[in-house]
Amino acid sequence: MLDIVRDIKKDFSALDRRAVFALVYAAVGLTCITYFKNPDYLALILGKTRFSAIGEDAARPVNNNLYGLIWWVFVSVTFYFVLPALCVKFVQKRPLSDIGLSFKLETGFAKLLVICIAIMLPIVYLMSLTAGFAAKYPFLKVYNGDPYFSTTLLIWELVYFFQFFGLEFFFRGFLLHSLKPSLGAYSILVMTVPYTMIHFQKPMPETFAAIFAGIFLGWISYKYGTIWLGLVLHCTVAFSMDILALYNKGLLF
Repeated sequence: MLDIVRDIKKDFSALDRRAVFALVYAAVGLTCITYFKNPDYLALILGKTRFSAIGEDAARPVNNNLYGLIWWVFVSVTFYFVLPALCVKFVQKRPLSDIGLSFKLETGFAKLLVICIAIMLPIVYLMSLTAGFAAKYPFLKVYNGDPYFSTTLLIWELVYFFQFFGLEFFFRGFLLHSLKPSLGAYSILVMTVPYTMIHFQKPMPETFAAIFAGIFLGWISYKYGTIWLGLVLHCTVAFSMDILALYNKGLLF
């Protein structure tokens, strides 16, 4: 048994510690998001407080599922951004600009952004016409007959932004740039695997699209060192999908 322990220690001691941490954290963080996003946990946390009604409404919504969605975003941002960012900043003692949060934009950024949006929006429109997307989007559900186009929808879309920020930081920032020194461009492909897997519960065309998006957006971050193009594209696609889904179902106005 001691021989096995020594062999394991010897093999792992030769590995890049930042890459090891990023991969192990990815496994732990994604597992935590998958399970803790259940709003029953929020109901349990708030059960003995004066905010118990919020937890109950999140777990068993009556008017809409906004509280449940806000809890999902909170859990996602915690594990996608807050915890890895704290580890990088205070444990590894690296600036966050090293892992995708550089505010320097390369020449041609705006042009590339416009081209990508021009390509993506027609595809998003066509996908919004399918039954699978109509059933899935928007994530916000209204049960009491109130109009969708309201303050509730605006709040959700603003909250939705933070989820995408956390997601882009985690995959195209923290994970990719932690693997980059030891894996080089392979880091793009390694990151794309778990990124695709988080789409498994979504419509099949979107999951296949995530493969290509993961590689392309990963390459952008790999080359330019920032997550901002991916963030803007992700938000544009997601918000457009919500609006088009509501429009196609006659619920926008």
